[in-house]
Amino acid sequence: MTPKLKTFLERGFSTIVLLSLLGGAVAWNNPIGYAVLVCLLCNLTSWEWFNMLRGTQANRWLSLVAGIVYPWLLAGACMLNDVSLLSEMLPLAFLVLYTVVAFCGQLFRMDYRGKSGAEMLDGMGATLLSFIYPVWMFSFALLYLGDQKGVWVMLWLILFTKMSDIWAYVSGVLLGGKFISRKFSPCVSPKKTWEGIIGSIIITLTVGALLLPAMDLYDKGQMLSRDFMLCYIPFGLLLFFLSVWGDLAGSLIKRGLAVKDSGSLLPGIGGIFDLIDSPAFTVSTIVCIAPLLGQIQRLMIL
Repeated sequence: MTPKLKTFLERGFSTIVLLSLLGGAVAWNNPIGYAVLVCLLCNLTSWEWFNMLRGTQANRWLSLVAGIVYPWLLAGACMLNDVSLLSEMLPLAFLVLYTVVAFCGQLFRMDYRGKSGAEMLDGMGATLLSFIYPVWMFSFALLYLGDQKGVWVMLWLILFTKMSDIWAYVSGVLLGGKFISRKFSPCVSPKKTWEGIIGSIIITLTVGALLLPAMDLYDKGQMLSRDFMLCYIPFGLLLFFLSVWGDLAGSLIKRGLAVKDSGSLLPGIGGIFDLIDSPAFTVSTIVCIAPLLGQIQRLMIL
């Protein structure tokens, strides 16, 4: 077995296992299972960040505590369907509070431990980033706990995102460098090729569309309609490139911290951080712009 095939099989197996867990939690038809799984993924990612930040000026403990507490707090608020305002305001309120506490901690260390302003600024940036990405962003997947269809939409988003990673790898292995010599992102991720990206766009958008009726999210009879194509293709391309940028963001962080993988829990992938880095981009962005997308769709229909 070649190293590339071995890596592909390991990645595929790890992704299928974890997505099966997520799908099982949703199929259980109980928001508790889905919430627990999302929270545990965030918690494990916070622990990986805690380890990656060794030797930096970041406040590792603040990041770890926030990353453990926040997802469970948000899940609890979202399950109180009669207090929707709490669940809507909590992400912003918690982030503001976290930023204030993080600044206070860094200022204290600068005044009383003789640290320079440059050191503290670097530490502050790492402290904020280690909570925001991907834990705070991925936790947006919890905002639909009270809506079963909304949970299935979140699952579809995650499936679409992880498919883009897998098919980019497959297309890159089979066709990478044969037609376009320039790499897609030579500095951040030198193994990504344009052939991999293009191949993945075609396959991911096709399979993603087929999953919509299979998951009861769209009427199969309208799949080839003009209205569907006008909405799905631009949306699919946006989602695809959000996935790519999320993956590159994870690679950038690991390069900056001089680590190869965030962890070793998942063969061929690395850690949980490597699993939810790209879904953090897609889930949070789509949740935030969902009202705008709905308004655009209504205008197009009219």
